[in-house]
Amino acid sequence: MNFNKGILTIGIYCIVLFFLSCQKDQDQELVPEPTTADRLQLLIDEKIGGDDKLIGVAVSIRVDGEERWNLVGGESAAGKPISSDMKFGVGSVTKTAVAATILKLEEEGLLSLDDSVGLWLPLNSPNIDRSITLFQLLTHFTGIKDYLQHPDIWATVEADLDHRLSAEQLVNFIGEPINTPGVTHEYSNSNYLLLALVVEEVTQQVLGDVMRSRFWDPLQLHNIYFEGSENVQAPIAAAWRDSDGDGALEDISGEYRDAYHSVFYGPAGIFATASDLSMWAYHLYQGDALSDSSQRKMQTSYFEYGHPIFLGYGLGTRKNQYGGKTTWGHTGGVRGYGAHMFYEPSHKVSIAILNNQSRSKNGPALRHELSEGIWKEVLSSL
Repeated sequence: MNFNKGILTIGIYCIVLFFLSCQKDQDQELVPEPTTADRLQLLIDEKIGGDDKLIGVAVSIRVDGEERWNLVGGESAAGKPISSDMKFGVGSVTKTAVAATILKLEEEGLLSLDDSVGLWLPLNSPNIDRSITLFQLLTHFTGIKDYLQHPDIWATVEADLDHRLSAEQLVNFIGEPINTPGVTHEYSNSNYLLLALVVEEVTQQVLGDVMRSRFWDPLQLHNIYFEGSENVQAPIAAAWRDSDGDGALEDISGEYRDAYHSVFYGPAGIFATASDLSMWAYHLYQGDALSDSSQRKMQTSYFEYGHPIFLGYGLGTRKNQYGGKTTWGHTGGVRGYGAHMFYEPSHKVSIAILNNQSRSKNGPALRHELSEGIWKEVLSSL
């Protein structure tokens, strides 16, 4: 009898262990694997939080035009988190829109890339060769000095933050040329200042209105603004910058008034949400913003950098490598903001990454690491 009871006890014990083991396996199975969205969010969260990190980040990722992931992290103003509807300054990503506008006007028969800048603009500056072509301006093959490097320009801006600088004033800040036109690619914001003025002369409209009628409205991109001629609608991510070089970032949003908006103009005057910017990349490099012929011109590298990441330059477009793939788009840095917008054609992926700080010690490296990490994660998930 005792023997049977012992056998019964052992049997019950074994059954209990079996069910406990099954339950443990079930509990382990209930722990979900991190999703691509989880891994992308972790990449963002690792880069934000403090003077040695990024203040705030907004990311939009599309595949064949469809937004797969929209992610944010960090803060706008102190205590106010970044939201997906916030607009950021996109800096030199603006150049993609200026180049597209020139190409659109060529499609309409209103100009030619072979036109000289002197054909369209009454230039009196001895520092600008009137024979420079629109193509040379688009590809930075002009040797024209960057007007934003003039020693007096920032003092002029800061003397009256509520005064918009005119186009004529900006052109007058162009210094002596650094090279002969056509010799080599030398990046200069002056090239896109002059292209913006050509657009306005050809169309007899302000640049922002031309972009809106040709692109933003037809493509239903209602959260992109050219601040040179239209007001950016709230909410706008607060701009942060280490203005005095002490290593601490300050909220400089109060300084962002008419003077600063006007000085960036054609080279860097656009504000946008990450979502609309990633959609712009899709329309520009894959969709219907331009004809196939114009897209091919834009996505042809006319100068090779010989760099592992920055491969070459097309028409207002960088040829970069991310995640082992060739991409087309542009980076941007402007007072208080940083931007990344690229398109990878084989997977039809467009990514926009925006952040709200500049002139910070670790900012450029953090932005690059975040961009590279996001591209690797997205491409490996497809």
